[in-house]
Amino acid sequence: FVKEIAKLVNKKTFTIIKESKENGELYGSVKPKEITNIIFDQAKAEIIPSQITLKENLNKIGIYNAEINLHSEVKANISIKIDKIKSK
Repeated sequence: FVKEIAKLVNKKTFTIIKESKENGELYGSVKPKEITNIIFDQAKAEIIPSQITLKENLNKIGIYNAEINLHSEVKANISIKIDKIKSK
């Protein structure tokens, strides 16, 4: 079952749309809880926030790498793309 989840998410990019300042900084950083919600919405995979390892703060527009520790021997690597809300 864990391997199925790994297959669903491994090497995929999940996009999160956020409000940002002119310089590309977000008004708050993206937290693991928000990432798990996006993964569930986009891939129908259930992951708990504590399984996500972020190597840096997700507080600017850009692409970030994260690791999901599903089991001691099963990991998945994902990309998180943070994009700004397009103004109308």
